Amino acid sequence: MSRQSEIPDDMREAINLFYNSAEGEVKAFSTAIEGSPSPSVIYHYTNDIGLRGIIETGKLWFTDIFNLNDPTELKHGIEPAIELLTAECDENRPEVERFSKNLTEMLRGGIEQMAHFFTCSFSEAGDDLGQWRAYADNGRGYAIGFDTAMLKQAFERLIPKLVRMTFPVSYDENKLRVIHAKIIAGVVPLISMPRGRDGLASKALNDYMSELKINLALPLLQAALFFKHKAYNNEQEYRFLELLVAGNDVPDLKYRSRPYSLTRYREFDWRAAAPESLKQIIIGPAADKNMAFQFVNDCLRAFHRTPEIVSINRSTIPYRVQ
Repeated sequence: MSRQSEIPDDMREAINLFYNSAEGEVKAFSTAIEGSPSPSVIYHYTNDIGLRGIIETGKLWFTDIFNLNDPTELKHGIEPAIELLTAECDENRPEVERFSKNLTEMLRGGIEQMAHFFTCSFSEAGDDLGQWRAYADNGRGYAIGFDTAMLKQAFERLIPKLVRMTFPVSYDENKLRVIHAKIIAGVVPLISMPRGRDGLASKALNDYMSELKINLALPLLQAALFFKHKAYNNEQEYRFLELLVAGNDVPDLKYRSRPYSLTRYREFDWRAAAPESLKQIIIGPAADKNMAFQFVNDCLRAFHRTPEIVSINRSTIPYRVQ
């Protein structure tokens, strides 16, 4: 991950070795979690406008993770690393404290500058009270069920301009701390590596610290993407993710309006790639049963090639509109 600069060869090599090791820690976890058995169906909660759009266009939107309803989600995931690095600070190693402060400022205030993250969230639970309330028009919306294997294969076959991953989100923060602890343990000796090099130019030192900071931040962020706060455990999220390191143009980037802002997103044409992956639509517990059923049926017959293979069901949750 290092760019050419005045950094001495041995220090540059140390950064590269560290990055490969840190990336290996993340890869080991991602391989294990991606290799876990997948649910047969995953669900996307939405309202009536979203339902029609997904069926009519045949596309799902992958939203910039920093434009989601809870933009602090990713920042929450890097807090354990900040705590672990801060704990390494002491009066005998002032350089560690300086590095820690600089990294903290970058991660808390400028994660968006590190990489581009686009995500589409699904759930292994097709009839979950919290998600009906949060994502499906307070129970009046729908949960759209896709065949997991078919949708994953279609997504992963896309032209590899971006890194693409599909995985169940983990709510075990202890596992995240273990990954971060191994990464932090590997970087601390490198922070102090310039000690005793009196002839090291200030530019080379600055370049080294900058490169080290970036090569530490990227695996920390990648690890954080696999986790979510345990308070959201009921969502049983199954995440589709696209990642592109900053400095590269995002292909086919689109924008939609929100109050006082624009939201960045990319489209995934699921129908072109896996038209039979749409398997089920569940009507929310607060929806008018007859009208909602007719609306779903009309959308399928108007816009979908094989409406007969899509089952339409109703939530079994007794619901009180808040």
